[in-house]
Amino acid sequence: MSGNIFSPILKDPMLRAIARKVLPARVEPWLQCAVRKASEGRTNRHLARWRRKVWNRKPGSVVRCLGYEIRINDGPNFYVLYKDIFVKRIYHFEAQRSDPFILDCGGNIGMSALYFKHVYPKAHVIVFEPDPAIFPYLEENITLNGLTDVRLLKSALAGREGTLTFYSDGKYGSCLAQHAPAGIPEGWTKWEVPCVRLRDYLTEAVDFLKMNIEGAEWDVLRDSEDRLHEVREMVIEYHHLPGLPRTLHKILELLDRRGFEYLINDFDSETNSSIGPPFRLDGVRRWVAVCRRRLTCWPPVGWVRFGSLRRLTPISRGFGFDRGQPIDRYYIEVFLQRHRSDIRGAVLEIGDPGYTHKFGGNQVTQSDVLHAVPGNPQATMVGDLATGNGIPQATFDCMILTQTFLFIYDVRAAIVNSYRALKRGGVLLATFPGISQISRYDMDRWGDYWRFTTLSARRLFEEVFPAANVTVEAYGNVLAAIAFLHGLAAEELKPHELEYRDRDYEVVITVRAVKPQADER
Repeated sequence: MSGNIFSPILKDPMLRAIARKVLPARVEPWLQCAVRKASEGRTNRHLARWRRKVWNRKPGSVVRCLGYEIRINDGPNFYVLYKDIFVKRIYHFEAQRSDPFILDCGGNIGMSALYFKHVYPKAHVIVFEPDPAIFPYLEENITLNGLTDVRLLKSALAGREGTLTFYSDGKYGSCLAQHAPAGIPEGWTKWEVPCVRLRDYLTEAVDFLKMNIEGAEWDVLRDSEDRLHEVREMVIEYHHLPGLPRTLHKILELLDRRGFEYLINDFDSETNSSIGPPFRLDGVRRWVAVCRRRLTCWPPVGWVRFGSLRRLTPISRGFGFDRGQPIDRYYIEVFLQRHRSDIRGAVLEIGDPGYTHKFGGNQVTQSDVLHAVPGNPQATMVGDLATGNGIPQATFDCMILTQTFLFIYDVRAAIVNSYRALKRGGVLLATFPGISQISRYDMDRWGDYWRFTTLSARRLFEEVFPAANVTVEAYGNVLAAIAFLHGLAAEELKPHELEYRDRDYEVVITVRAVKPQADER
């Protein structure tokens, strides 16, 4: 009862202030202790009930838990997972967005993935689990509960790709042969499993990484060190296996080099009494510690070196044309190359037919060029997409409108008139600036009105085209955005720097929209 009485006092700032004035100073610590003890008592009673409920359950049993139906491979294993993950919440983190990206390294039967989706239903989760005996339970538990945006990989994480020997008890104990303790326990099964590298999955911002990979922590982290900056927060279960070198000090040194704060906690005292006092370090005991790490501000304030970028004017105002290929044009051409099969038949392009010829080739039977005003020698027609004047209807198999709609104030009308100009089954390939400088040339002549996001582009096009016929993507990242704003060229960035996509830095947005065969407009 004491927890119910005093918890509001300790949690509410105003009540705490009143309590300090009314109650003796020595009372508050006592109240805190009383609340903590009451909470621990409730938790222990709850866990005792669950232990009695599941401890003797047979493999293959289904347990109902927090709205989930979970097929278990072992009663004690399920109890420990439930206690640590759902009650003690050892993998809990405070996400900065509603759809965090999570890497679950060592998924077992899927309890951690279920927890992540319970807390963050929109989360994107990749789960790695190599054990052939356990993976079917993981797969069934994700499917059974209808979880989406959860990708399962039947692979071990290691410092290199390939196939390695793996030992498992089929419940919770396992390790790669190279990390096996002296003497494989009796009853463990030997497998050959595929291995992948964590670094190959650190190609975008990771909100949370959970690692429980039974002794392979150091090899995997060392192999991924130069990409750990992509991880905001992680929990690593460090396993010391008897007879193997200790690597915790190496892991902590790596964290320090990479600007992580870390907290070490041993949570295994209930199931591994050998780590409790009196302490003995004899090299034959197996123990587990949790290293919780969060990336601090790095580099620290004042350490950033701007170099050539510390200036109030851009390196070039010409979008990069004077230095090579503009970065936005690089992304536009990647997009058109992917959809070159759409550039066929009668094709309309804005300004000149360059992309029509480059990507359409002999698939194009008729090439037209639209310009807003007379005077362009390459134009075959003069027209206004906003009003529809001069734009023929139901004429084109493909329209290439790159970086066009930003110059049209009535962009909705322009999309409607583009739709009308397409034949049934015709394809509109359009690109838009997301992060970009103003085009002064166009601003001073007919106007530079808009910058877009993937959301605004999708909303605009789905008002005209069927939603199923609209595909919207974004290209770019913070480095590409900075380089583009300074007028640097694509050749000045490395391929992987251009190809990496960060959905919070949309440099170029692309749309592929198809007019249905049965046109109802």
